[in-house]
Amino acid sequence: MNRFKKATSVMLSTVLLLSFGMTANASQTTEGKTEQAIKAESNVQLTTENESVIKHLTRADKPASITDSVYAITENINLQTPQKSVLKKKVTPSLKASPKSASAKATASSATYSGTITEEGGTQFLYPIYLQPGELLQAQLDGPFSAQLDYDLYLYEFDMTTGDINPNAIDNSIYGTYFNNYEQGAASLPENVGTRNTTGSEKAYAIAVHAKKGSSINDLFYLTVDTSSKYDAYEPDESAFHAYNFTINNAGSSINSRSIHSGIDNDWYQITVPASRNYDALNVKLDSTSESYGYKAEVYGVLTGNQMVLLPQTNHNVSLNTGTYYVRVYTTSQYSADHLYTLTIKPVLKAGKIEITGYNSNGYYDYPTYSYGRHYRINGGSSLIVNGVVKTTDGYLVANAPVTIVWLDKNWSESSGNRTRTASTYTNANGAFSVTLSLPQSTGRNVDYLSEISSTHYYDLTGVAAQVDGTSISTTDIIYLFAYSIRN
Repeated sequence: MNRFKKATSVMLSTVLLLSFGMTANASQTTEGKTEQAIKAESNVQLTTENESVIKHLTRADKPASITDSVYAITENINLQTPQKSVLKKKVTPSLKASPKSASAKATASSATYSGTITEEGGTQFLYPIYLQPGELLQAQLDGPFSAQLDYDLYLYEFDMTTGDINPNAIDNSIYGTYFNNYEQGAASLPENVGTRNTTGSEKAYAIAVHAKKGSSINDLFYLTVDTSSKYDAYEPDESAFHAYNFTINNAGSSINSRSIHSGIDNDWYQITVPASRNYDALNVKLDSTSESYGYKAEVYGVLTGNQMVLLPQTNHNVSLNTGTYYVRVYTTSQYSADHLYTLTIKPVLKAGKIEITGYNSNGYYDYPTYSYGRHYRINGGSSLIVNGVVKTTDGYLVANAPVTIVWLDKNWSESSGNRTRTASTYTNANGAFSVTLSLPQSTGRNVDYLSEISSTHYYDLTGVAAQVDGTSISTTDIIYLFAYSIRN
């Protein structure tokens, strides 16, 4: 704050100095920007008007920013003579159906298995998994906790007549190992696959865990399999490879037609940040009820080899550059097929300019024309109310922008305590701000004789600066601080 006040005082002093060069009775408003950029954590804020609701999603399979093909890397898996499964079934009580949805338990069945792969390129199979007509199958692989190991997950149809596995994978998940920091600890993003039985008869499936890189006789992987009869219409979209396009307008967009119906259900969305954007961040948020269930909305970037990097959030704000990103919605606690979550994504608009729109006072005020032009005049010892707005460079109002207002009267010494007044605030939902400054008495150092009314006026030439915190975006104006007048 001291640095800001110093820079602003220099700026206002320059404005006031230039004002002495104006001709008598000139009417002019002086605006300028500081030469010194003041750095802070963020200069981007939210907009809240005219949010759109997404009624239909279009899936973006195999997006270009995920570098490997979703149907690659099958040549190392021997489907004709799969090794006998040595997976061990275990119980995972950490995720549960929401108590608010009594039917949730009846619509989903889940089991977790553990195992090891002892050689690179090896595969563990789990089959057959039977799925009734209309049911959804989901599987999640939590790989070994090792940066040296990279295991992938594949899903196949299983021929119940011949006992063979169809060699064409119907889904697979091939993220590269990359450890992110989650609330529950460090982990690489799990591999997830899924399919629906859209036929009128029972079908069987096989799941393969494949050691793409490395192996271990000790490090366990965990495979969770879930079958559900109740789910939303957009399933399955278990991985970023099958993310749905999420189009965002300037005021934000939301979707409220999806559910998390099982403990391993993952809903994925693809967002594209264009070069022409007027924002550097997005606000990604779920409704409060979903958050109370333990639902999470996370944003990921992609590195080479499909490494998924969890991007940090501050108050749900995620800083983004131009490019493609992925939003993952899942649960860490409860779930309910009957609860529809609301996901809202809003551009965090970038402040481009600040404007002072007017003044007010609890005392006398007007707009006289003195030697330095026509400007707002206020009695010394009054409260000055400064009103204004913050906008993007293309005119959108910026909500929640941090703003600081500084008033300066250089006729007072710094030791007097009357030289400056400062106030800070945030713009409201409409991008507007208003602050009140309690001004000292005027020294009356400036003198103007007004011949038309035969009166001599004594006042101080003072300045006001409004700045968006953390930026060099500012504006200045002149204010007359009135002392007294003498009739001649």
